[in-house]
Amino acid sequence: MYVKRVLGLDDARVAVDAVLRAAAETAGAPIVVAVTDADGELIAYARMDGAGHVSRSMAVRKAYTSAKVGLDSGAYGERMRNAGIDLALLGDPNLCGFAGAVCVRADGMVVGAIGVSGRTEEEDEELARAGERAIAGLP
Repeated sequence: MYVKRVLGLDDARVAVDAVLRAAAETAGAPIVVAVTDADGELIAYARMDGAGHVSRSMAVRKAYTSAKVGLDSGAYGERMRNAGIDLALLGDPNLCGFAGAVCVRADGMVVGAIGVSGRTEEEDEELARAGERAIAGLP
């Protein structure tokens, strides 16, 4: 028998609120934030007023990718590009290689991911890290 830690709705909401707060405190385009569990299933989602259509789907895809592969989405994309692997060949249309999602771990295990889209990839990732920091100390 083993114990599996998971991100719950309360954790996800704390992360979403932290990301939205950080986005509101910095200049830039409206963003979308998505939090998934370790299987890449959506737990929480929010978008700022005026967020674009592509950002809405990309935040979810980034979080999904990060959770499924156990890496930040940008690191995964870089790894695949360096290996010459086209993500389309992997058979999962939800995988993406854009930065902006962070893999969330507890006790060394993947418990979920936080994905952000709407600004530059670097800004998206930094906003996702604000969500990660907000839930890092939670039980």
